[in-house]
Amino acid sequence: AEIPVDSGKFAGYTLLASAFTETEVEAVADLLLGSGMAGFPTEKRTLVVYLRGAVPAFPDGTYLVGRLRAPMERLSTGRKGEEGDDDAFAKDGEVKKNNDVATSSWSEEKASTHGPIVATVGVSFSEKSRRKFSSLAPPSDAAYMSDLTVFEGERGEGLGAAMLTAAEQFAKEMRSQHLYLHVATKKPGVVRLYKNAGYGIRAVDPGIFGWRGRLLMSKRMTE
Repeated sequence: AEIPVDSGKFAGYTLLASAFTETEVEAVADLLLGSGMAGFPTEKRTLVVYLRGAVPAFPDGTYLVGRLRAPMERLSTGRKGEEGDDDAFAKDGEVKKNNDVATSSWSEEKASTHGPIVATVGVSFSEKSRRKFSSLAPPSDAAYMSDLTVFEGERGEGLGAAMLTAAEQFAKEMRSQHLYLHVATKKPGVVRLYKNAGYGIRAVDPGIFGWRGRLLMSKRMTE
């Protein structure tokens, strides 16, 4: 899927989103470990084993990965390293060398030449393809999104919103009526992101004396 980035320093870029493959497992593990999210193994080796087990679950569940493609005028001119150009991708020679229009699909993305993975998100469509919940469990047959993560150096630049759009598009193509997610109450900025995107609060777990409190939110995917 090709998702336009419409804010931040990457406005005008395209986020190329696809289901992750075996070769992308370690990159996804690095992103998740660097996010500081609770619920992940602290050892990369253990997380890699978990993620490798998730690769064959597609399309019932997967991690989507996102890479950036520069605007076509940048690809055609091949300019890089100019003052004001973002360093994170100006130095990515592959982006500047490839003048072909990328083709995208959920199951196979041939866009690895467009640079490193900058974001990931988990999407599942059955309770069999996601972790178990002690509280606030979404409906067993509903689409569920988790682990939305953007590379630390590029946060706040519109990539999280673009990756959220990719997850929603995937859910719609899988004919899901709603998309559910959990978010920690201690992250008001993230809660605001989801509310602004149309998600409503369905249930609240206050945690223990306010510790580890979280919300169950959802958004309708069908008209």
